[in-house]
Amino acid sequence: MTTEGQGPGPLPPGWYADPSGEPQVRYWTGTRWTERTRPDVQSWVHGPRLVDVPGVFAYGRDPEAAAAVRVSRESRQRALRYLLYAPLAGVVLAVPASIILTSIGLSGAAVWVVYLVALLGVCGWAGGWLPVGRVLWAQHGDRLAGLTGLGKKREVPPPPRPDMWVDLREAGHVAAASRLDVAADHGELTDVDYVRMVRVIRQARGDQDRLALVAAEIEDSGPHSWLHPSGQRDLPARLGEHDLMTGQVRLGVASDTAKNPATHSGQTFALDAEVLRTSLLVIGPTGSGKTRSFARPIVELLGLQTLTNMASVVVIDPHGDYSLPGFFDVDIDPLDPDSQWGFDLYGGARNPAEAADRLAGALLPPGVEPEADAAAHNGLDAALSWFREREGRYPTLKELIVELVEGGPRLLVERLRLLDRPALVELFDGRSEQKFSMRQIDRPMRVRIALPEAAYPQAARILARLAVSQFVQTVSAPDVDRSVFKGLIVDDAGRFVDEYVVQGLQRARAANAGLILLAQSMREFPEDLRATVFANTGCKAVFAGIDPQDAAYIADFWGKQWVAETTVTTGQENTTRSGTITGPPERRRSVQSMGRVRNVRRPGQLLALTGGSSVTQQRSVATRPVERYVWSPSEIINEIPTGHALVSLSTAEGFRTPPVLVDLRG
Repeated sequence: MTTEGQGPGPLPPGWYADPSGEPQVRYWTGTRWTERTRPDVQSWVHGPRLVDVPGVFAYGRDPEAAAAVRVSRESRQRALRYLLYAPLAGVVLAVPASIILTSIGLSGAAVWVVYLVALLGVCGWAGGWLPVGRVLWAQHGDRLAGLTGLGKKREVPPPPRPDMWVDLREAGHVAAASRLDVAADHGELTDVDYVRMVRVIRQARGDQDRLALVAAEIEDSGPHSWLHPSGQRDLPARLGEHDLMTGQVRLGVASDTAKNPATHSGQTFALDAEVLRTSLLVIGPTGSGKTRSFARPIVELLGLQTLTNMASVVVIDPHGDYSLPGFFDVDIDPLDPDSQWGFDLYGGARNPAEAADRLAGALLPPGVEPEADAAAHNGLDAALSWFREREGRYPTLKELIVELVEGGPRLLVERLRLLDRPALVELFDGRSEQKFSMRQIDRPMRVRIALPEAAYPQAARILARLAVSQFVQTVSAPDVDRSVFKGLIVDDAGRFVDEYVVQGLQRARAANAGLILLAQSMREFPEDLRATVFANTGCKAVFAGIDPQDAAYIADFWGKQWVAETTVTTGQENTTRSGTITGPPERRRSVQSMGRVRNVRRPGQLLALTGGSSVTQQRSVATRPVERYVWSPSEIINEIPTGHALVSLSTAEGFRTPPVLVDLRG
């Protein structure tokens, strides 16, 4: 193999265009191609995108093609209708128009020229001929020109690709821009690198001194500039298709069904951090695909955005579904003897009252009496305040148990003893060199917290509730860095959500954070919190196999719409000479279509000739508006196929999409 433009000779090792023709680059060792591939960054950056409605994958959508689709069948029919009206109007209005035009001083051929121009102008404006004609010519003009011999298809050169580093070049930092161009040409620049560096360059735009420092860093480190602390420039593996330019992950294809909105039907479906800011509730039974097909791509998306220094993600993993080697910066597993990460029992709380509030909320079981709840909070606050004043730090788990045994509430001591297990004591009190505090997610970080469900089910629940409440506490703090999106993915969320977390769903939205709550049923959530959980999560996803109670809940949330119901009545009358009418009872049926009332009577020919009897057929059609569910409980239960999800989205600005049926395998 030789390098193009260099004459014969071996091609040095590096990244080159994939010989298969795919829009990616493949690594050449110097003697053979490997299986290592990366996206072709230049093609990806300059690829077509159209961002219009939430939930539609922007990458690969041509704005001109989308504009052509918007010229609907109704528009074309209206244009054709006015095209037929024009000759008729020309004949009918010819005489009065000639009289009017002659009276204003026109004569001869000028009358008919002005008349025809005015007629065609009015019909063209009313019929929308111009946009329809433009679309039809773009679609069929070359073929028509070839058939008629009027011209040949012109070879239009492709437009020049815009400069990826125009801000650097315009500021005079040509060397830095050239360094990045060389890295892109040799496949050394990933999509993660591009987004990370463009973000830094744009933040420095307008500040020449800061931009000069940025350019100097690029000249020195190239695509390795401003790396994430992990040193990674990509994930170890990607299961989903991502577009980091728009921050979207592809989940599937919206089914081409009449119940899907026209804006989404047949389009590639995707999610981004903008809709995740409103939080997401996912309901589906075990095995429905909500973890692998839905949650895992979201974890990937937030992991990639973490590597671009734009996000942090925390995953609560009860069953080990997210155990991805090399994926997380912090992997907390109490039962893994090789794990070096501990967990801060107090989450970096700024004062004893804050620490006591979160710890008591996680320790106490659901449905505790208000008196016991107040006693636990007060007892913890007093113990933590006294210990910190005396020792200048918060107590360890063992020390806290000793403090409360001497005078704390008995319930609180019993709950704390559930954590007094060797593995958990090591998690909270040991591993001091690498102890994770929830305050650390204020900078880009990927965190997984595995729960010891099999060994310590009660303690696992306490750990999960503590982590979830600390997350909400952290993102709600007034000094939180809102430039970094913070996402929390919680599996089996119904067991780990309390009133504090539910109230924090709204605060998270304002703090550029979002919670993704996965549950098998709404019944997993405490009964007094179900309505609030449902109302405070802007996005909903429902999978096949949910129970009727959940289906009714979700159908009521998506509401009803007015539709036209047509009732068709048919019957038969036997009429004799005496006027007696006999026949079967009326038969009625309803259809969802528009119609008009009409009666059709067909008198028998024999009666007209002989005066005997005849059979009269009757048919009447009546239309009325009725309210129907957008998706009824029965449709949610029976019409969501396996491998599909019914998803509705919401943005922080309040825009909502109707429910969309998505094929997650598409």
